[in-house]
Amino acid sequence: MLVALVGGVRCAPAPGLKGICPSCGQAALAKCGPTNAWHWSHQGQRHCDPWWDNETDWHRGWKQCFDIQWHEIPQWDDGGEKHVADVKTSSGMVLEFQNSPMTIEEMQSRERFYKDMVWVVNARL
Repeated sequence: MLVALVGGVRCAPAPGLKGICPSCGQAALAKCGPTNAWHWSHQGQRHCDPWWDNETDWHRGWKQCFDIQWHEIPQWDDGGEKHVADVKTSSGMVLEFQNSPMTIEEMQSRERFYKDMVWVVNARL
């Protein structure tokens, strides 16, 4: 995760920070070491979105092109299903950054869920 709530404010990770996952409300820890990209992590091995996957530098780089207020926005459908959009603009458009292969069924499932969305796909694989 690139965003957690610290004192109710959406924040990027920084050394020593503790926050709350904006999607599930569980504790999040800032991981700010010298080897991996700085990020937030749930305590334990928890992931609160079934579409979650490890993010590459390519994926994070695209997200960071946009205002932090638009990063990792949780959305629910009428049935209560929840997913976290990579970026959701102030107009409601969802941007999904896809670096790894996925099935056509998975792609269509996300398009049905988000409706107003655009894919940004890494075609250099």
